[in-house]
Amino acid sequence: MKCNLSDIELELLKLKKLKELEKRLKEANLKTTEEKTDPYQVVSGMLVGRGKEVLEAAYSQYPEVAKAVVQNLALLIRSGRLKEPITGEVLYEVFKALGFPVRLETRITFKEHGKTKSLAEKIKEEISS
Repeated sequence: MKCNLSDIELELLKLKKLKELEKRLKEANLKTTEEKTDPYQVVSGMLVGRGKEVLEAAYSQYPEVAKAVVQNLALLIRSGRLKEPITGEVLYEVFKALGFPVRLETRITFKEHGKTKSLAEKIKEEISS
């Protein structure tokens, strides 16, 4: 059996096309796998400190904005452009910079004689003494 040059070129062209198709298929599978991953889970895995508290407060106060921020943070994390953990302070500043300051519950407590007291309890004690 004799192979001429055009048959070899044809086979090489077929192999090249096949490799291109395989590459596209792998990329498509990778994208669908990334899209199936919940952005909230991706971001919450990177939160440290009061990060989850800030994120939950943001979701309750600005649900649409919080969803958009989480999706963008998830993209940055997946692409490898954001590698360090996200603290509550950093997340708070992100929302504040976007014009959506997140209101957090703040408590002032005192430790006295091994007991924790609220500010209101401390003032009542001081007044009644």
